[in-house]
Amino acid sequence: MDSLSLIVHFVNFLAPALCISVWMWVLGKVLWRHKSMLIKPWQQFVLNSVAGVLVLMGGVVLGGQDGKMLTYSLLVVVIASLQWVFVKAWRS
Repeated sequence: MDSLSLIVHFVNFLAPALCISVWMWVLGKVLWRHKSMLIKPWQQFVLNSVAGVLVLMGGVVLGGQDGKMLTYSLLVVVIASLQWVFVKAWRS
């Protein structure tokens, strides 16, 4: 595998975590615009992205391959749970 293919594979591996993090950040700003946030928006994106990448890496290690639906389901649950904490939704 040449270096370009390696970079493309790596970016495609990270894309689900980064895309969901962006969407959760945008939806958090739209849906909860009048609520005070626990941390700053860019910190939400970074923490959601890191958690998402860790979930994807755990899915590869435990599942043996990338792209399992259980990994993607867990990715959505983890990032949504973090966003729930960030907007302090338990106080509504």
